[in-house]
Amino acid sequence: MLNARALAVASLAALATAATAFAFEPRAGSADVPPHRPGALLRWIREGSWRDTWTAEPRVHESAGPHGGRVRTWYNPTLVEDLAAGRKTFRKDAAMVKALYGSGSTKPLGWAAMVKVKDGRAARNWYFFETTDGRLDGAISGRGADGCAGCHSAGRDYLRSRFRP
Repeated sequence: MLNARALAVASLAALATAATAFAFEPRAGSADVPPHRPGALLRWIREGSWRDTWTAEPRVHESAGPHGGRVRTWYNPTLVEDLAAGRKTFRKDAAMVKALYGSGSTKPLGWAAMVKVKDGRAARNWYFFETTDGRLDGAISGRGADGCAGCHSAGRDYLRSRFRP
């Protein structure tokens, strides 16, 4: 049986381990996990610090999907790990951002993003966002957004991009 001092030490050690794990968990709005609200997400995308830790497609290319024109996609570290591990269903906080270039290749005209907000494979577990002109007016946004989820349901846990880092 543990004495009071040994029990206190064990409790503190468990608490420190839990606090450390909690402190390093990615948070929405950090460089690795985008926010899930349209205004905050668009500001976060424009700020651009996420590009320092995300994995990008090698170059701008023609879109294979409904986004039209030329695109380039970035994956966050969680999504890169999930793809490397062969997961069929991605973990919460997996995310991607797609720059929409229209017919050009130097400056994005708009953005699309997906953020996994809940574990499991369902459209409502993803927050979708798209603005074709870089503004919030007319942007598609929401969990399981109708304009996105139908097409993305054909992908691997709603991810249609063929890019694999």
